Amino acid sequence: MRTTIIALVSVVLVAGSVGCGRRRAASPAWTRWGITKPTTEPGAEEKLAMAHQLFYAAAYDSAQAIYRDLADRFPQSAEAYHGLGMTYRYISRLDSALVNARRALELDSEAVGVLLNYADLNQPLRTGTLAALPDVSDSARYAESERCNLKAAASDHPFNAHANLQLWSGYMARGRLSDARHQASELWRKRYYPQPVLDFGYNLLVGLAPNAILFTQGDNATNPLWALQNGRERFRPDVIVANVPLLNIPAVVKMMKDSLGLPVSFTDEEIDSLVPRKGENHVELVSEQVVTNVIASATKAGRPVYFAVTLRNIISELYLDRMVREGLVSRVIEEKPAAPVDYDRLIENLTSNYRLRWPKRVPPWPQNMSPLTRLIAPLAVNYANLYVLLAQRNDSLASKDEAADAWHKAVDWMVRGERKDVADAFVDEWLKRSPNEPVAKQLKAKLERIRGPQVVPGSR
Repeated sequence: MRTTIIALVSVVLVAGSVGCGRRRAASPAWTRWGITKPTTEPGAEEKLAMAHQLFYAAAYDSAQAIYRDLADRFPQSAEAYHGLGMTYRYISRLDSALVNARRALELDSEAVGVLLNYADLNQPLRTGTLAALPDVSDSARYAESERCNLKAAASDHPFNAHANLQLWSGYMARGRLSDARHQASELWRKRYYPQPVLDFGYNLLVGLAPNAILFTQGDNATNPLWALQNGRERFRPDVIVANVPLLNIPAVVKMMKDSLGLPVSFTDEEIDSLVPRKGENHVELVSEQVVTNVIASATKAGRPVYFAVTLRNIISELYLDRMVREGLVSRVIEEKPAAPVDYDRLIENLTSNYRLRWPKRVPPWPQNMSPLTRLIAPLAVNYANLYVLLAQRNDSLASKDEAADAWHKAVDWMVRGERKDVADAFVDEWLKRSPNEPVAKQLKAKLERIRGPQVVPGSR
């Protein structure tokens, strides 16, 4: 059966990194960006490093002012123009971003970071219609993006795997599934995704019924699933994974319908005509109309539909009275369920299906391309919330030992998610329910000694 998923990266990713696994943060900016023709004039590197630091602190205007000054003083500085291109992207001035990215590429056509930034800006799916490219067709833009990404992917720079990610999204957008699968395999080979992220993707897929449709939101709940389905494991290729924010783009909806088999009953003309419209209590986005259509079509076809736990927007709220929680996903059913949680499925997933490995030290993302850092630790919060559901249920059944075990695991996972404040609240609720529980008292004392995001010692 065809592998079916769409997860075209939903946040802007740019070339540049702090703390990249194979480079020290203290290394020169031109080294981090793969610049081959660095700006060596006195004082330039110090200014570039300062601008780079400001950029990753999201102080885009301040960073841009320094990059602009450097570009004026050193018109042959590829990294100054590259920095300008990045800052313009993050204030949504895409035409100016492309102009500066093109200049950086003219100055240093071998720089991996420059190639990646220019390639990403050239993808129509990413940036739409640009005044800076008035007479360039979408096919020509995709071809230029592909050329630059292939060059970056073949390099030995730590950022090279990001080129595979961009190639994958470009191929997906054009329905070139075989090429897209190859790039997903490359992401697996290059170990682009840290193990906790792959495990989270595995856990989203593992408990689904055959031929399911899974609606997701966010990079960490979408992109790794494609790698799992198309990488070494070929895990759950029967599932269609649809990133809801991307369903606001008509081209994505048509590609999913035509190339991937998403059950959409709209014609291409109807998809093109979809616009936000006023509903009873809110404005219905295009994505909401598409999801509603898919659920109706899937129901007629007898296909199961799920929402990932990461999907928290108006769409998931609209179906709240038709969802049954089964773990990291909720199943959409035709009528209001007898109970909001299927504890048998939840327990089966937690005890038998899910991979619940977690490193003592959470690794940094190996290709951190963006100041919108894709965090790993918050994934642990989703596991903590499942154990809280289980703890509260066991308390209600007077299952003291089972409740204590679930409360302890909930606290452990919440601290791993770097939310010690919530972990404290969990222990407090546990103590309210079981004031004399010695394990809870011990855990409370341990938490009080913790400073910062550390793992609670001694998992039960």
